[in-house]
Amino acid sequence: MPKVVIFDVDGTLVDSVDLHAQAWIEAFKQFGYDVPYDKIRDQIGKGSNYIIPVFISQAEFERLGEDIATYRKEFYQENLLSQVRPFEGVRQLFERLKADGKKVVVASSARTETLTHYKKLLDIEDLVDGATSTDDVEKSKPHPDIFQAALGKLDGMTPQEAIVVGDSPYDAIAACKINLDVIGVLCGGFSEAELKEAGCMRVYQNPADLLDNYHQSPLV
Repeated sequence: MPKVVIFDVDGTLVDSVDLHAQAWIEAFKQFGYDVPYDKIRDQIGKGSNYIIPVFISQAEFERLGEDIATYRKEFYQENLLSQVRPFEGVRQLFERLKADGKKVVVASSARTETLTHYKKLLDIEDLVDGATSTDDVEKSKPHPDIFQAALGKLDGMTPQEAIVVGDSPYDAIAACKINLDVIGVLCGGFSEAELKEAGCMRVYQNPADLLDNYHQSPLV
């Protein structure tokens, strides 16, 4: 029985993966690269340092990588963030976890102001015991830093006392590197097979489905 549940945010709690893919397409286009939508969408969930080299050479990455990443962040913040919508059932799921005495942490590598926006959008500010942002990590997924930072928000918690909920294979890969159990959700667009292959022990449609099947889930 986990004492703390760590939630990824983009694609898990909010419907933002397509918007992130759009931001990446615009960023690459700004610097002269035509990147197919389906190819970039499959990369969402990784950090920019691992996405950009998939599409350009190492020499180009060293020259332009930081500028592309910065443009992408600004474009998303200014043009797309307002279009993000919450998935159904998130507040109710968090309330159920809190009623069971569990701690809840949201683990995001987004900017602090973006994460604040998400928490307000989801109406979960009063239910979250800890949160991570880009300021808390050196390496992004598929490295486990974000989940290590999430555990660090709760003194004394170990990986054996926690479980992760995420939508991408990169969540599962990162969590498994520090022996965290992982539940997958399909609302981020990855398949059940992809999530299970990456290490998810169970897979649900979305937060509402996880809530509906709460008593039979790894959360109890």
